[in-house]
Amino acid sequence: LISELLRLPPQWQTMFPAHLEERLLQLANRDGRKTPSIRETTVTLEQKVHFLMAYERKRCAALLFFGAVFGLLGFAFAFIIGFFKFMRPAMSEFHEKFPSGYGYFPSTVSEMVHNPQEPAGKCFFAFEFVGAFFIFMSWYPWELRNVYIGDSFSIPGINISWTMFRQFIPPAGMMLVATVTTTPFAQATELDGICIGIHLTGAVMLFVGYAVVEAHAIGWLVQQHPSTKESVSKKERRLRKLCLTGIVLCYVGFCVVQGIILLPLDKYGGKIDVWEEQPLKLPTGNHISQMVLVDTASGFVLGLKIASYLFEVFCGLLLITSFMLIWYFCEERHSDLQDELFSVKDTKSSAEPNEHGRAIFIATAAA
Repeated sequence: LISELLRLPPQWQTMFPAHLEERLLQLANRDGRKTPSIRETTVTLEQKVHFLMAYERKRCAALLFFGAVFGLLGFAFAFIIGFFKFMRPAMSEFHEKFPSGYGYFPSTVSEMVHNPQEPAGKCFFAFEFVGAFFIFMSWYPWELRNVYIGDSFSIPGINISWTMFRQFIPPAGMMLVATVTTTPFAQATELDGICIGIHLTGAVMLFVGYAVVEAHAIGWLVQQHPSTKESVSKKERRLRKLCLTGIVLCYVGFCVVQGIILLPLDKYGGKIDVWEEQPLKLPTGNHISQMVLVDTASGFVLGLKIASYLFEVFCGLLLITSFMLIWYFCEERHSDLQDELFSVKDTKSSAEPNEHGRAIFIATAAA
């Protein structure tokens, strides 16, 4: 009879009365073995699935938060170290005072941290790379409801969804910015130009790539995706729009000021950085030439360099603030996980009921 009952279709499992199941369980447990109730097994599986889902999404929110924190610390330490080097030129890699009375002030964050042997370069690389790694490993575009815009909404011309684009492009750009450093233009060689190109590509991936996909998620200058219209509140949407507007404006301002700095400002009365080519004797006895800074910028040129630097800093800080807003408003970070884990010993009995329990289940359904 049992062998015949085992051939019945599984969809009958919901068609059994509780009192018959209880009676059959009593008969089955006469030999001293505990046969789990079908209803108990179903609840256990639901609890395990819910726990795993809540755990994955809460972990995602935590990784996004700590990634943003590490990114913020990278900018903060780089700025503090660069500020002290500007105010006290003897502390910088140049180890001297200049006729202008000012230290060397880079026009970009990348130039300030370009040397990985210097304290600013070490701090920036460490914190930004760890932050980018955390953000990448969070998979937040797929786990958080307030950024998820589905898998069907793809980039025109290629079969890649905007959600997948958000997962890979901005974090990868952040890693490129942190790892492939740039060099001051006056000291850059042809090979350094390759690194500068890779670094600039990473910056575009980070800032422009993030801005484009975030615009679709919150409806900034484009139509908002239907999946985020209900999952994103009006307050969150307003704040994220404000951050995105700041990112775009600061990035455009940075590009404009950089274009102005590249002009021959000394012809218009500006005091630019003065670099001279000087011979250098290598330990091997050979002689090469290198560009050496002999005087630093001052006046309105120094003001333009500071403005360019601040535009880039604020662009990065607003990007990190946007990550923080996504974390703050996501519902997944409020998931309340149970305080006790399920025992791995119960996995087989819960997920794969034995033949004895299966026979009782089908017999009850047939009855």
